[in-house]
Amino acid sequence: MDHANIHPGTDPDPTDPALLAQAVRLASENGDTGQLPFGALVVRDGLILATGVNTALKDLDPTAHAEVAAVRNACARLEVLHLTGTTIVSSCEPCAVCHAVAASVGVARIVYAAPKEIIPDLRYPAPGDNATLMTGMQTGLRALAPEQIVYVPTDGADEPFRRYLAARELS
Repeated sequence: MDHANIHPGTDPDPTDPALLAQAVRLASENGDTGQLPFGALVVRDGLILATGVNTALKDLDPTAHAEVAAVRNACARLEVLHLTGTTIVSSCEPCAVCHAVAASVGVARIVYAAPKEIIPDLRYPAPGDNATLMTGMQTGLRALAPEQIVYVPTDGADEPFRRYLAARELS
């Protein structure tokens, strides 16, 4: 886990390309291992407090999303139950589960690199009958706090998905 200050002595904007690139890199590396290609950071005052990757397939845990893992890791590291004033920097647009977890612990903002529209079919065995509900929940959460989620176009944001699919074809 990298807890380095990206720009020592400064308080960078969480939309900093270096932070987004790190989240995308985590997602790519996770996809290379056959895990779902998502990565996230929890950041405050320019310091990366924790990182997380999606381990749902390995752990058989449908809640083991990258943003949730990053929140869990940050809370454990800081020995707190709230992350007020932090930002989640994510490789991809957060789902309703991740958005709800972020809101429940006081995350101020979620910045993401890849919109959900660019995610290819990952051959993930998710039930298709809940897609309408999950999309509705995501839309509802966004409507309640539209300023909380920020999309930042990021070069290479689609790379984790390509690498994940390539790794699955090799196995």
